[in-house]
Amino acid sequence: MKNKKIITFLVVGVIVLLVGGFLVLSDKKAPAPIIQIPPEEIISMMKPEEIGLTLTASSDNKKVILEVENTNGITGLDYELSYTSKGNIPRGVIGHIDIKQAGRKILQEITLGTCSDVCHYDEGVSNIKLILKVAKTDGTVGQVEKSLEL
Repeated sequence: MKNKKIITFLVVGVIVLLVGGFLVLSDKKAPAPIIQIPPEEIISMMKPEEIGLTLTASSDNKKVILEVENTNGITGLDYELSYTSKGNIPRGVIGHIDIKQAGRKILQEITLGTCSDVCHYDEGVSNIKLILKVAKTDGTVGQVEKSLEL
């Protein structure tokens, strides 16, 4: 009988130690993961003349023609054209141009409106602003801004 009490106390004691050990060990927090933040891209401001940028309206004012004369040292162009249409509605167009052959002039027509099956042109367009992100062959990035009024 004495042995049964001792064995019962030992079994209960071992169970208490195991449960307590489990609770203590499981309560430890895992180390916080190390998050690497990529360095911010430094964008240098450029003048439109540096790349020979011109922005003109088509004769019917339904398109804007983006022209870049000097593409030497450029791998690609990302553009964002924003404008206001009739009723003071903000509108915009984004796009990318790959420079496949350095030194070759780029000409891009940008429609002021939407085209799916049929084109619907915006009316009363004003405050046209182009932001052009220039990716260079040396890995740097430049930005050019140009405005146009119709």
